[in-house]
Amino acid sequence: MSDITFSIDWLSSDGDSPVFRDTSGHLAIHLDTFCLTRNEDVWSRTVRDKVLVSAYPLALWLASSWWRLNFEPLPHMGTRPPLDWRMAHELGAANHGYVWPRVIFAPDGEIVNVWAEQIRLDGQSIQYLYGLETPSAVKLDNFQRRTAGFIESVLSRLDALGHGRTDLAELWSFIREDRENPEVMRLRILEAQMGYDPEECPQDIIAKALSLQKETGLSAMSELAPVFGRRDRDDTGLEGIISLASQNGILGRPQVSADDIQLASGSGAPWQRGVDAARKLRAKLGNTDEPIKNTVLFDLLGITEGQVSGWESPDRSIVAVAKPVKTGELNYLPRKKHPLSRRFEFARMIGEVLDQPRVNDNWLVSTDIATAKQKRQRAFAAEFLCPIHSLTGYLNGDYSETSLEDAAEYFNVSDKIVESSLANYGYLDISSAEPKVPYRSVA
Repeated sequence: MSDITFSIDWLSSDGDSPVFRDTSGHLAIHLDTFCLTRNEDVWSRTVRDKVLVSAYPLALWLASSWWRLNFEPLPHMGTRPPLDWRMAHELGAANHGYVWPRVIFAPDGEIVNVWAEQIRLDGQSIQYLYGLETPSAVKLDNFQRRTAGFIESVLSRLDALGHGRTDLAELWSFIREDRENPEVMRLRILEAQMGYDPEECPQDIIAKALSLQKETGLSAMSELAPVFGRRDRDDTGLEGIISLASQNGILGRPQVSADDIQLASGSGAPWQRGVDAARKLRAKLGNTDEPIKNTVLFDLLGITEGQVSGWESPDRSIVAVAKPVKTGELNYLPRKKHPLSRRFEFARMIGEVLDQPRVNDNWLVSTDIATAKQKRQRAFAAEFLCPIHSLTGYLNGDYSETSLEDAAEYFNVSDKIVESSLANYGYLDISSAEPKVPYRSVA
């Protein structure tokens, strides 16, 4: 886990705005020892870790983006999010005429992923020299502490120089008040997860979201809100949750629970927790190596193959859910059609059951977004269906395309699952196909 730090050496500078002038200085942003602001000054032909800017616009951007920066996840890897998402998560949106490094922040509910890309821009006096090969993870509470500390250091500087009343001071005062009020804080987080800035969500939309949250549960709504909150930017996405609430799916009583595998709560990264749960469940089943049959998947969820083959969703859904019913059963609403995809989806749902207390009123949710919960689900399903030690044993050092296809058929998973599992553990190099940032920059 990385640590992010902001440091600035204050200095006096010329400028029309006293607020900008009196917060000028040499700024450095570090991820551990890696300097995100290392740059070449084209005019002076010097290379430095610090860049001369005003700290005010950066602090103002961090404050104005606070809720979304900390609670709105990345929509989808590989596709460019809408402009308003980028304005709340790309450091360059601080703007005000300064050249900022291309750094992207995206939370997942537990950590904030940080991407950095080196881009040479013709005609710019500052050229940033470093990018990250892979994203760095900063614990969410640590990210909040560091960014809040930077904002407050700028406010202290302003106050010391007679600028006590500024837009930044007023905005940060509101944020501090909201963070100290649990009810308001939950509202701000929900707004952010839906893609709205504070108090910008229409009243009828936020009222509908709060009503749905009572039915889905708080943790489930945290997964659903980023998917449905402003989907297609037409403000009708919440109807998708309402439709799911009214549907009857495949009814079953799970035959496994968190009590069966005794995981250490919150230990390790989400993917590690998913892998650990999969291995412990396999050990409990007495099958640590062999492929998992469909009947085993269905038995664990308390459903039958006949129920699955006989059920068809009335609508095309973009998420899968399992809704608790009063009898202690779950009402499963899968979304995948392809047999391999549906098999993986049911495995993800088993992982989600194992992560919940036995008595739980929250919906179980499976989506394509990159929250900690979804990362854990995907890691669980991959390891449960295709254990890495069994996969490498089957391949026996042969990573040819034909062997990978044979392995996928043997474990009854997709080629993609085999390739990504091998790549994640360093057996296969597909890094050339992986973006260094979550989406392409604008030319």
